[in-house]
Amino acid sequence: MRKRINALRRRYQRTTNNNGLREKRINQYHDGTLQYQAAIKREKFKSWKEFCNLTSATNPWNTIYKPASNKAKRSQSLTTLQKPDGSLTTDINGTITYMLDYLIPKDEVDNESDYHNTNRTQTEKPIQMVDDREYLSEEIRMAIEAINSKKAP
Repeated sequence: MRKRINALRRRYQRTTNNNGLREKRINQYHDGTLQYQAAIKREKFKSWKEFCNLTSATNPWNTIYKPASNKAKRSQSLTTLQKPDGSLTTDINGTITYMLDYLIPKDEVDNESDYHNTNRTQTEKPIQMVDDREYLSEEIRMAIEAINSKKAP
C-alpha cells in the first residue's frame, strides 16, 4: 500500500499541465492516503490484541518488563560445523577449536616465503639508532604532568 500511495503522490505531483486531471489525481492520492492510514491503524490494533492474548493474566507486565530491562534470557549456543571431510563437530569445545584452527593461520617457519622470512628477521632484531638514549624518570614525569586532564591522552 505504501508503494501505491507513493506512486499516486508522484503521479499527482508530475501532473502540471492539465488542471482537471491534477484534481482527479490529488483526490485519488488523498483517498488512498486515508485508506492507508486506516489500514495501519487496523493492523496496529490487531497486533495489540494478539499481544494481549499472549500475555498471562497473572502478570501482564512480565512480557514488557523483561525486554525493557534486558533481563530476557537469550540462549545463544554455537551449532555444529561441518569439517572438510564431511564430519560434524560434536560439542562446543570441538566447534571452537575447529573455528580457531580454520580462522587463525599457523605460524610455521618451514612454509614461509622470502618475503615472510625478511619480515620475521626485521621484526626480531632491535632497531638501533645513533641518538638512542634511555628516558629519564624526570622526563617521563614532566610529560605526564603536561597532559591536559580534560583531554583524551
